[in-house]
Amino acid sequence: MKPANDVKNRVHHSRQKSIIIILSCLLMIVVILIIIFLAAYSNTKNEGSASSESKDNVSEQEDVTPVEQKEETNSTQPEIVVGNVPVGGNCSTALGKLMVINANYNVDNTFIANRRNQLVDLAAMYGIEEANSWNGIPMLDAEAAKHLHEMLSAYTTENPGHVMRTMSCFRSIGTSCGRLCAATGTSDHHTGYTCDLIDTSYGNTLDTEYYNSHPDWQWLKANSYKYGFIDRYPVEWAGSSMDEPLNVDENGTTGYYETWHYRYVGVPVATEIAMGKYNNGDYDSLEHYLKAIGYLDDLKKGTCKFE
Repeated sequence: MKPANDVKNRVHHSRQKSIIIILSCLLMIVVILIIIFLAAYSNTKNEGSASSESKDNVSEQEDVTPVEQKEETNSTQPEIVVGNVPVGGNCSTALGKLMVINANYNVDNTFIANRRNQLVDLAAMYGIEEANSWNGIPMLDAEAAKHLHEMLSAYTTENPGHVMRTMSCFRSIGTSCGRLCAATGTSDHHTGYTCDLIDTSYGNTLDTEYYNSHPDWQWLKANSYKYGFIDRYPVEWAGSSMDEPLNVDENGTTGYYETWHYRYVGVPVATEIAMGKYNNGDYDSLEHYLKAIGYLDDLKKGTCKFE
Protein backbone atom coordinates (compact mmCIF):
# COMPACT_ATOMS: atom_id res chain seq x y z
CA MET A 1 0.00 0.00 0.00
CA LYS A 2 2.89 2.33 0.61
CA PRO A 3 3.99 2.52 -2.98
CA ALA A 4 0.44 3.25 -3.98
CA ASN A 5 0.27 6.02 -1.41
CA ASP A 6 3.58 7.44 -2.66
CA VAL A 7 2.25 7.55 -6.18
CA LYS A 8 -0.91 9.14 -4.95
CA ASN A 9 1.03 11.71 -2.97
CA ARG A 10 3.28 12.49 -5.93
CA VAL A 11 0.23 12.98 -8.14
CA HIS A 12 -1.31 15.24 -5.50
CA HIS A 13 1.85 17.31 -5.17
CA SER A 14 2.17 17.49 -8.91
CA ARG A 15 -1.38 18.81 -9.18
CA GLN A 16 -0.70 21.38 -6.46
CA LYS A 17 2.45 22.48 -8.22
CA SER A 18 0.60 22.79 -11.50
CA ILE A 19 -2.14 24.78 -9.82
CA ILE A 20 0.43 27.10 -8.22
CA ILE A 21 2.16 27.58 -11.58
CA ILE A 22 -1.14 28.32 -13.27
CA LEU A 23 -2.15 30.73 -10.54
CA SER A 24 1.23 32.38 -10.71
CA CYS A 25 0.89 32.78 -14.46
CA LEU A 26 -2.61 34.17 -14.07
CA LEU A 27 -1.36 36.60 -11.42
CA MET A 28 1.45 37.73 -13.69
CA ILE A 29 -1.04 38.21 -16.52
CA VAL A 30 -3.29 40.24 -14.23
CA VAL A 31 -0.32 42.35 -13.08
CA ILE A 32 0.78 42.92 -16.67
CA LEU A 33 -2.76 43.90 -17.67
CA ILE A 34 -2.95 46.31 -14.74
CA ILE A 35 0.38 47.85 -15.73
CA ILE A 36 -0.76 48.19 -19.36
CA PHE A 37 -4.05 49.74 -18.24
CA LEU A 38 -2.31 52.20 -15.92
CA ALA A 39 0.15 53.17 -18.65
CA ALA A 40 -2.65 53.69 -21.14
CA TYR A 41 -4.62 55.71 -18.61
CA SER A 42 -1.59 57.87 -17.82
CA ASN A 43 -0.97 58.60 -21.51
CA THR A 44 -4.61 59.46 -22.04
CA LYS A 45 -4.53 61.83 -19.08
CA ASN A 46 -1.34 63.53 -20.29
CA GLU A 47 -2.76 63.94 -23.77
CA GLY A 48 -5.93 65.39 -22.30
CA SER A 49 -3.90 67.78 -20.17
CA ALA A 50 -1.79 68.81 -23.16
CA SER A 51 -4.90 69.31 -25.20
CA SER A 52 -6.40 71.40 -22.42
CA GLU A 53 -3.23 73.49 -22.19
CA SER A 54 -3.25 73.88 -25.95
CA LYS A 55 -6.86 75.03 -25.82
CA ASP A 56 -5.99 77.40 -22.98
CA ASN A 57 -3.11 78.78 -25.01
CA VAL A 58 -5.34 79.22 -28.02
CA SER A 59 -7.93 80.87 -25.82
CA GLU A 60 -5.29 83.17 -24.37
CA GLN A 61 -4.04 83.99 -27.86
CA GLU A 62 -7.58 84.68 -28.95
CA ASP A 63 -7.94 87.00 -25.98
CA VAL A 64 -4.58 88.72 -26.41
CA THR A 65 -4.12 88.88 -30.16
CA PRO A 66 -6.87 91.41 -30.93
CA VAL A 67 -5.45 93.76 -28.28
CA GLU A 68 -1.93 93.32 -29.60
CA GLN A 69 -3.10 93.84 -33.15
CA LYS A 70 -5.02 96.92 -32.09
CA GLU A 71 -1.96 98.33 -30.36
CA GLU A 72 0.15 97.61 -33.43
CA THR A 73 -2.43 99.18 -35.71
CA ASN A 74 -2.59 102.29 -33.57
CA SER A 75 1.11 102.45 -32.77
CA THR A 76 1.62 105.45 -35.01
CA GLN A 77 -1.72 107.05 -34.31
CA PRO A 78 -0.99 110.20 -32.30
CA GLU A 79 -2.62 110.66 -28.93
CA ILE A 80 -4.44 113.97 -28.99
CA VAL A 81 -5.80 115.22 -25.69
CA VAL A 82 -8.41 117.93 -26.00
CA GLY A 83 -8.41 120.26 -23.02
CA ASN A 84 -10.35 123.36 -22.13
CA VAL A 85 -10.11 126.32 -24.49
CA PRO A 86 -7.64 128.79 -22.94
CA VAL A 87 -9.00 132.23 -22.15
CA GLY A 88 -8.82 134.36 -25.25
CA GLY A 89 -8.07 131.39 -27.50
CA ASN A 90 -10.03 129.75 -30.31
CA CYS A 91 -11.51 126.26 -30.28
CA SER A 92 -8.32 124.69 -31.66
CA THR A 93 -6.10 126.06 -28.90
CA ALA A 94 -7.58 123.31 -26.73
CA LEU A 95 -5.41 120.94 -28.80
CA GLY A 96 -2.22 122.16 -27.14
CA LYS A 97 0.78 121.64 -29.40
CA LEU A 98 -1.57 120.93 -32.31
CA MET A 99 -3.39 124.25 -31.99
CA VAL A 100 -4.07 126.23 -35.14
CA ILE A 101 -3.80 130.00 -35.18
CA ASN A 102 -4.33 131.56 -38.58
CA ALA A 103 -6.52 134.03 -40.48
CA ASN A 104 -9.64 132.02 -39.55
CA TYR A 105 -8.67 130.71 -36.09
CA ASN A 106 -7.85 133.87 -34.14
CA VAL A 107 -6.74 134.52 -30.57
CA ASP A 108 -6.83 137.71 -28.54
CA ASN A 109 -4.27 139.64 -26.50
CA THR A 110 -5.20 137.85 -23.28
CA PHE A 111 -4.29 134.49 -24.76
CA ILE A 112 -1.06 135.89 -26.22
CA ALA A 113 0.04 137.45 -22.91
CA ASN A 114 -0.72 134.28 -20.94
CA ARG A 115 1.04 132.14 -23.51
CA ARG A 116 4.22 134.17 -23.23
CA ASN A 117 4.37 133.49 -19.49
CA GLN A 118 4.39 129.74 -20.20
CA LEU A 119 7.54 129.77 -22.36
CA VAL A 120 11.26 129.31 -21.72
CA ASP A 121 14.28 131.32 -22.83
CA LEU A 122 16.09 129.33 -25.53
CA ALA A 123 19.32 131.29 -25.17
CA ALA A 124 19.51 130.91 -21.40
CA MET A 125 18.43 127.27 -21.31
CA TYR A 126 20.16 125.84 -24.38
CA GLY A 127 22.46 128.55 -25.72
CA ILE A 128 20.43 128.84 -28.93
CA GLU A 129 21.20 132.25 -30.34
CA GLU A 130 18.87 134.70 -32.01
CA ALA A 131 20.32 135.80 -35.36
CA ASN A 132 18.72 139.24 -35.13
CA SER A 133 19.06 140.77 -31.68
CA TRP A 134 16.22 143.22 -32.33
CA ASN A 135 13.79 140.30 -32.29
CA GLY A 136 14.34 140.03 -28.56
CA ILE A 137 14.71 136.86 -26.47
CA PRO A 138 13.89 133.64 -28.37
CA MET A 139 11.00 132.07 -26.40
CA LEU A 140 9.50 128.62 -26.91
CA ASP A 141 7.40 126.01 -25.12
CA ALA A 142 9.58 123.86 -22.84
CA GLU A 143 8.87 120.58 -24.64
CA ALA A 144 9.43 122.16 -28.04
CA ALA A 145 12.61 123.85 -26.80
CA LYS A 146 14.12 120.52 -25.76
CA HIS A 147 13.41 118.99 -29.16
CA LEU A 148 14.63 122.10 -30.98
CA HIS A 149 17.93 121.86 -29.11
CA GLU A 150 18.25 118.21 -30.15
CA MET A 151 17.45 119.05 -33.77
CA LEU A 152 19.90 121.95 -34.04
CA SER A 153 22.60 119.88 -32.34
CA ALA A 154 22.05 117.13 -34.90
CA TYR A 155 22.34 119.68 -37.70
CA THR A 156 25.72 120.86 -36.41
CA THR A 157 26.92 117.28 -35.97
CA GLU A 158 26.01 116.42 -39.56
CA ASN A 159 27.32 119.74 -40.86
CA PRO A 160 30.57 120.48 -38.97
CA GLY A 161 31.31 124.17 -38.66
CA HIS A 162 27.68 125.19 -39.22
CA VAL A 163 25.21 126.47 -36.65
CA MET A 164 21.48 126.97 -37.02
CA ARG A 165 20.03 130.01 -35.26
CA THR A 166 16.56 131.36 -34.65
CA MET A 167 15.25 134.34 -36.55
CA SER A 168 12.24 135.04 -34.29
CA CYS A 169 10.24 132.50 -32.30
CA PHE A 170 7.33 133.58 -30.10
CA ARG A 171 5.81 136.92 -31.07
CA SER A 172 3.44 138.97 -28.96
CA ILE A 173 2.39 141.10 -31.89
CA GLY A 174 1.83 140.40 -35.55
CA THR A 175 3.51 142.09 -38.47
CA SER A 176 2.25 144.08 -41.41
CA CYS A 177 4.53 143.42 -44.33
CA GLY A 178 2.17 141.84 -46.83
CA ARG A 179 1.53 138.23 -47.76
CA LEU A 180 4.43 136.75 -45.76
CA CYS A 181 3.28 138.29 -42.49
CA ALA A 182 0.33 137.80 -40.17
CA ALA A 183 -1.57 140.37 -38.13
CA THR A 184 -1.76 140.19 -34.35
CA GLY A 185 -4.06 137.36 -33.30
CA THR A 186 -3.57 135.38 -36.53
CA SER A 187 0.12 134.43 -36.38
CA ASP A 188 1.43 130.89 -35.89
CA HIS A 189 4.20 132.52 -33.83
CA HIS A 190 1.64 133.13 -31.05
CA THR A 191 1.48 129.38 -30.40
CA GLY A 192 4.84 129.25 -28.63
CA TYR A 193 5.75 126.20 -30.72
CA THR A 194 7.26 128.00 -33.71
CA CYS A 195 10.64 129.40 -34.76
CA ASP A 196 12.01 130.79 -37.99
CA LEU A 197 15.41 129.09 -38.45
CA ILE A 198 18.49 129.97 -40.45
CA ASP A 199 22.18 129.16 -40.85
CA THR A 200 23.55 132.65 -41.48
CA SER A 201 26.63 131.29 -43.22
CA TYR A 202 24.30 130.85 -46.21
CA GLY A 203 22.82 134.34 -45.91
CA ASN A 204 20.62 136.12 -43.41
CA THR A 205 17.58 136.96 -45.52
CA LEU A 206 14.35 135.02 -45.21
CA ASP A 207 13.32 134.63 -48.83
CA THR A 208 11.85 131.55 -50.50
CA GLU A 209 13.77 132.33 -53.68
CA TYR A 210 16.96 131.46 -51.79
CA TYR A 211 15.81 127.95 -50.91
CA ASN A 212 18.19 126.22 -53.34
CA SER A 213 21.16 128.08 -51.88
CA HIS A 214 20.19 127.21 -48.30
CA PRO A 215 21.23 123.63 -47.42
CA ASP A 216 20.03 124.41 -43.89
CA TRP A 217 16.41 124.72 -45.01
CA GLN A 218 16.74 121.64 -47.18
CA TRP A 219 18.11 119.70 -44.21
CA LEU A 220 15.17 120.84 -42.08
CA LYS A 221 12.68 119.74 -44.72
CA ALA A 222 14.23 116.27 -44.80
CA ASN A 223 14.91 115.75 -41.09
CA SER A 224 12.77 117.98 -38.87
CA TYR A 225 9.97 115.42 -38.41
CA LYS A 226 12.41 113.15 -36.54
CA TYR A 227 12.44 115.77 -33.80
CA GLY A 228 8.73 116.60 -33.88
CA PHE A 229 8.89 119.66 -36.15
CA ILE A 230 7.10 120.26 -39.45
CA ASP A 231 7.49 122.61 -42.37
CA ARG A 232 4.50 124.69 -41.32
CA TYR A 233 4.05 126.38 -44.68
CA PRO A 234 5.12 124.02 -47.49
CA VAL A 235 4.89 125.26 -51.06
CA GLU A 236 2.34 122.54 -51.86
CA TRP A 237 -0.19 124.27 -49.61
CA ALA A 238 0.52 127.93 -50.39
CA GLY A 239 -2.58 128.11 -52.58
CA SER A 240 -1.22 130.80 -54.87
CA SER A 241 1.72 133.08 -55.52
CA MET A 242 2.94 135.21 -52.61
CA ASP A 243 2.19 138.25 -54.78
CA GLU A 244 -1.51 137.41 -54.78
CA PRO A 245 -4.06 137.95 -51.99
CA LEU A 246 -4.10 135.52 -49.06
CA ASN A 247 -5.97 132.37 -50.06
CA VAL A 248 -6.91 130.16 -47.11
CA ASP A 249 -9.52 127.65 -48.24
CA GLU A 250 -11.68 124.96 -46.64
CA ASN A 251 -9.39 122.16 -47.85
CA GLY A 252 -6.35 123.09 -45.77
CA THR A 253 -4.50 125.67 -47.85
CA THR A 254 -2.40 127.85 -45.54
CA GLY A 255 -1.88 130.80 -47.87
CA TYR A 256 1.82 130.95 -47.02
CA TYR A 257 5.08 129.54 -48.34
CA GLU A 258 8.01 129.90 -45.93
CA THR A 259 10.96 127.53 -46.14
CA TRP A 260 12.36 128.64 -42.78
CA HIS A 261 9.24 128.45 -40.62
CA TYR A 262 9.21 125.30 -38.43
CA ARG A 263 6.53 124.29 -35.98
CA TYR A 264 6.63 121.71 -33.18
CA VAL A 265 3.75 119.20 -33.11
CA GLY A 266 5.44 116.13 -31.60
CA VAL A 267 7.16 113.24 -33.37
CA PRO A 268 4.10 111.03 -34.16
CA VAL A 269 2.12 113.83 -35.80
CA ALA A 270 5.17 115.35 -37.50
CA THR A 271 5.97 111.96 -39.02
CA GLU A 272 2.45 111.49 -40.37
CA ILE A 273 2.40 115.01 -41.81
CA ALA A 274 5.83 114.68 -43.43
CA MET A 275 4.97 111.26 -44.86
CA GLY A 276 1.56 112.44 -46.05
CA LYS A 277 -0.44 109.73 -44.30
CA TYR A 278 -3.67 111.59 -45.10
CA ASN A 279 -2.40 113.33 -48.22
CA ASN A 280 -1.56 110.50 -50.63
CA GLY A 281 2.06 110.39 -49.51
CA ASP A 282 2.73 114.10 -50.08
CA TYR A 283 3.69 116.64 -47.43
CA ASP A 284 0.58 117.71 -45.58
CA SER A 285 -0.54 120.98 -44.03
CA LEU A 286 -1.43 121.09 -40.36
CA GLU A 287 -4.93 122.34 -41.17
CA HIS A 288 -5.65 119.57 -43.67
CA TYR A 289 -4.20 116.94 -41.33
CA LEU A 290 -6.35 117.99 -38.36
CA LYS A 291 -9.44 118.08 -40.52
CA ALA A 292 -8.62 114.62 -41.91
CA ILE A 293 -8.35 113.06 -38.44
CA GLY A 294 -11.55 114.75 -37.32
CA TYR A 295 -10.51 117.63 -35.04
CA LEU A 296 -11.12 120.68 -37.20
CA ASP A 297 -14.42 121.13 -38.97
CA ASP A 298 -14.97 124.11 -41.28
CA LEU A 299 -11.56 125.63 -41.97
CA LYS A 300 -13.09 128.77 -43.45
CA LYS A 301 -15.34 129.42 -40.47
CA GLY A 302 -12.67 128.42 -37.96
CA THR A 303 -14.70 125.74 -36.19
CA CYS A 304 -13.76 122.48 -34.47
CA LYS A 305 -15.64 119.18 -34.44
CA PHE A 306 -15.30 118.75 -30.68
CA GLU A 307 -16.98 122.05 -29.85
